[in-house]
Amino acid sequence: MASAQPASIGKYRIERELGRGASGVVYLGLDGLRGRKVAVKQMHAHLLADPLLAARHRRQLRQEAALAAQLRHPNIVRLLDADEGAQPPYLVFEYLDGDPLSQHASADTLLPLAQVLDIAFKCGHALEYAERQGLVHRDIKPANILLASDGDVKLVDFGAALCTRSEATQLAGLVGSPSYMSPEQVREEALTHHSDMFSLGVVLYELLTGRRPFDGETDFATLYRIGHEEPTAPGLLRASLPPEVDAFVLRALAKAPQERFARWADWTEALQALSRALPRQKSQDTETERFTRLRGLPFFSDFHDVALWELMRLGNWHRVPRGTALMREGAPGDSFCILIEGRVGIYRQGWQLCTLDAGVTFGEMTYLRPESPVRTATAVADSEVLVLKVRNPALRGASEALQSCFDKAFIKLLVGRLVATNEQVAEWDWVSAPPENS
Repeated sequence: MASAQPASIGKYRIERELGRGASGVVYLGLDGLRGRKVAVKQMHAHLLADPLLAARHRRQLRQEAALAAQLRHPNIVRLLDADEGAQPPYLVFEYLDGDPLSQHASADTLLPLAQVLDIAFKCGHALEYAERQGLVHRDIKPANILLASDGDVKLVDFGAALCTRSEATQLAGLVGSPSYMSPEQVREEALTHHSDMFSLGVVLYELLTGRRPFDGETDFATLYRIGHEEPTAPGLLRASLPPEVDAFVLRALAKAPQERFARWADWTEALQALSRALPRQKSQDTETERFTRLRGLPFFSDFHDVALWELMRLGNWHRVPRGTALMREGAPGDSFCILIEGRVGIYRQGWQLCTLDAGVTFGEMTYLRPESPVRTATAVADSEVLVLKVRNPALRGASEALQSCFDKAFIKLLVGRLVATNEQVAEWDWVSAPPENS
């Protein structure tokens, strides 16, 4: 059970809880002497109940304090104070007014691409510095990277770090969070900076797509996928990503350490080149505007907001003039379109079957019948139209929640079309039938 919040820890007045984990609780504290806010990480009291385990946990905290005391880098949270003999012991760090990156790792909270690349750049610099101190972090994940309100970025929690220059006893076994472990970490092999590079690549993937690249239904399944399966290219899940970003992320996630970037300097140089090549980014207002449009379409009435944000990044938006053939009968197809604005005529063998208005999909049969990926009709813009084009492989690689929303919406759409067709046939039969007793 969670213990009551203390009024003070050592000389620090406690204001509120900031977060908690397996080893302790982090509080927002006030250093009255210096008039500054601090983050106080206090060990859980129950970890000290057994004398043997208590000695181990105190030794671990002592190691974290010793490692943190070595680090002086603008992108690493600085250790200010420690009391290993307190009951329970605690560490005091500088306080950063911001949130962990885990707050920006879902489809509806993603940061702009340029900002994500900037975060990856700063983290790369911080980990290069740690490497020079002989440290491998071993637990790089969004929760351990803080983003300040002014855009500053800082790494936290070197409690699981491996000191490659020390013969002191290190934490043994699998150390870290399963979703972010490198293949060599899973195999419990000797670790270098390449392991942190892989973990940071997973974080980058998640910040870009809202998905983790290797997650399975269980931790065991996740660890297996890390070691044996290739990730889906992030550009398939967020269509606006340039191919160069795909290449960067997939290189960071290479199974073999030697196939990743050789040094952190190569990592940061590649990110600088990517950032310089980026086109001018669209404003957040444009994305909000598009989200509002999707939310207003009946097709998406049962989609929750997170699914809609994921969809927005999954597809490509196209505005095309009247008379443009969007799909052609008999041609292979691996995508479908959502009609946002305008009208589209549907033709088969030269005959017009119907006209579609905004708020429906067309071309979805190649998704629903993957064994027959051939267009059965031609779609032509009857006016200027705005469509959101989604590739079938992208939707199949999307979250199960989004796929489920589409499956239900497609069923509702197809049933509606079937009912409308039956009503038209019934009306035609009634009009064309001869009078009784004629």
